[in-house]
Amino acid sequence: MDGVDDLELGRRMMVHEAEVQRNGSRELRDLGDGWLLHDPGDAEPFWNRLVAPVWPAPAMAFEHRLDEVVTLFSTLDRIPHVRPSPIGNEPSDLTDRLLANGFERVGEDLRMVLRDPEPCLTLATRFGAPAPAPGAPGSGRIRVARHPGAASGPPRLWASEASLVLAEAFDVDPYRRAALEADLLACASRPECSVLIVFDGDEPVATARRMSTPSGSYLSSIGTRPGWRGRGHGALATALAVMDSLEATAGRGGDFVHLAVDVRNQVARRLYERLGFQVVGAPVADLLAR
Repeated sequence: MDGVDDLELGRRMMVHEAEVQRNGSRELRDLGDGWLLHDPGDAEPFWNRLVAPVWPAPAMAFEHRLDEVVTLFSTLDRIPHVRPSPIGNEPSDLTDRLLANGFERVGEDLRMVLRDPEPCLTLATRFGAPAPAPGAPGSGRIRVARHPGAASGPPRLWASEASLVLAEAFDVDPYRRAALEADLLACASRPECSVLIVFDGDEPVATARRMSTPSGSYLSSIGTRPGWRGRGHGALATALAVMDSLEATAGRGGDFVHLAVDVRNQVARRLYERLGFQVVGAPVADLLAR
């Protein structure tokens, strides 16, 4: 991350997150003043968004560009969805202007980048060391499965285990379990994406997902089931995902590892900070036109 200022880093984080979520049909389009992630087969707003726009500040020019973008979403039969940068937005009051033009804030998160990999590497190495203390991460009760991997097992089984963790960790409606499983399976079918599950005994208790390009990795789906929180499982999942990320991009200039955390989740933020991550800029609003 040397030589990258926070302004450049903030936009890079937003664009890279969208970049790793491309697949065979989902595309990322450079509009010249922002990047459009579009999925022609899925209208879910998460897969259809404009990220890190840089628009003119004068009121008339701003309104004109906004009208063009709203029209673009309309032609794609998608809900207008904008995600600003955590720092250096143009205009500086971009979020306020969108809110004044009928957009609604449906969420907000902090963007965090790995500044110091040592805490994660130390924890990951300790997990892999022989003869850990009883009950500690790395003891006989704790095991980790990576998908894809040599011991992945039947795809539907591990995807069901991972979706169970995510559904409980993030209070997802039960009807979305099938969609979660499909998304996890789609991830694991791509060489640059992997899903990690931490087991306590026979119970899947924590997950993390890594999506990489040669330039770096984005971590997501980091969660722990409520009944197993406070035991280090989430920290272990994060640390191992970081280690996997650095190994996946070694020699390709990919020491860039980042993630997003809900602004309300101060417990997770403090965990990531202990693991060497640092917040970049201000909270990023998730803005939908209603």
